[in-house]
Amino acid sequence: MNAFCKVNFLLNTRAFVGFSNFKDLLSRDTMWQSTLITLRFAGMSVPLLLLIDLYIANSLSRLKNRGGAFLTTLSFIPFIVSMVSAGIVWDWLMDPNLGLINNILRTVGVSNPPLWLRAPQSALFSTLPITIWVRAPFGIMILLGGIQNVPVSLYEVADLDGVSQTRKFFRITLPLINPQLVMVLTLETIFAFRAFDQIYTSTGGGPAGATRTIMIYLIKDLFTNNYGLASALTVLLILALFVISLCQQIFLRRTVDY
Repeated sequence: MNAFCKVNFLLNTRAFVGFSNFKDLLSRDTMWQSTLITLRFAGMSVPLLLLIDLYIANSLSRLKNRGGAFLTTLSFIPFIVSMVSAGIVWDWLMDPNLGLINNILRTVGVSNPPLWLRAPQSALFSTLPITIWVRAPFGIMILLGGIQNVPVSLYEVADLDGVSQTRKFFRITLPLINPQLVMVLTLETIFAFRAFDQIYTSTGGGPAGATRTIMIYLIKDLFTNNYGLASALTVLLILALFVISLCQQIFLRRTVDY
């Protein structure tokens, strides 16, 4: 494997170096900085996506007329947009000088609107709308399918007992869609760790490395300079995602019968 070799494409050579690539990689501050940024991004995006998906899916499940079908279809449209296109569009929307968002803020009296993607303090946070806009429909469809498969008889019995909508959601809906929730959580966690397109097209990993996630570090820095280190990081990333996904499946997935 290339992760255990020193690779030189120009000379077409490959020399076995054992675990040297892994040791070199783990000693790099830039790698740990990118890991921390990735964890921050995942810690912000995954819970937000899960809450938004759950709220919209539960709201759509209550709409039984044609309007509900139309809104369901409408909510899925952003998912067909590529992350690259979404990154470019949101980069324009958040442009400090020409962007639509800041122009609206100036119109309503905000004299110094945020720099959004152009400031190190707000850049990572500003990439969240891009991710949520494109990824939310995926989770909504999965959770909506789970909610629609909950037996109606359970809700009817709860109505006869005078149970409120909130209690029905937490006592009936939420436990019975646990497999779908864990699935969305696992997939969105994996996506957050491998987020690249929308961040790279909107910030390029900047400003000042504020949005240089592990994938940007891997593709932009390592693959262009050291293929062996890049392969080693790929192996570590796959192992980390495997462990995280396995833990989520073991500790969070529950089987509920009524």
